[in-house]
Amino acid sequence: MDLKSSKRYVAVVAALCLLCVGMSGCASISSGGYEFKSGITPPTAVSDLMQNRTVILFITQNNCPACEQTQPLIAGLQSQYKGTNVTFVNFNIDNNSTSQNVGKAYGVTATPTTVVLRKDGAAAIFVGVFDPSTVKSAIDDARSTY
Repeated sequence: MDLKSSKRYVAVVAALCLLCVGMSGCASISSGGYEFKSGITPPTAVSDLMQNRTVILFITQNNCPACEQTQPLIAGLQSQYKGTNVTFVNFNIDNNSTSQNVGKAYGVTATPTTVVLRKDGAAAIFVGVFDPSTVKSAIDDARSTY
């Protein structure tokens, strides 16, 4: 295979990967770092939960293998923060309009998407299966703003 053919092959494979993720809406990996971004207006279903609390949104959909793979990671984090000012909420965008509105507010284009919210509404967003220690760091950073 010459260089021109191999570049074309890589481009086709990349396009197919993007197409598959776009069609299924299911992502399998997340980037390693995070950044809290401001300027997102939380929907009422979320803002009602944020009263001096750190809120973790786990946004999923039906028939998503990566969502099923991420569920135990969320459960592990949830048990670590039991009895604290951290609230975990699951929104399945296939189930109702409230969940769909939450997904739209945080720009969800693939699932699972995990959103760590500070009390000021700034959000760190993780798409796909995440490294639990990175999300834990984001949660701890969000909690330190109190």
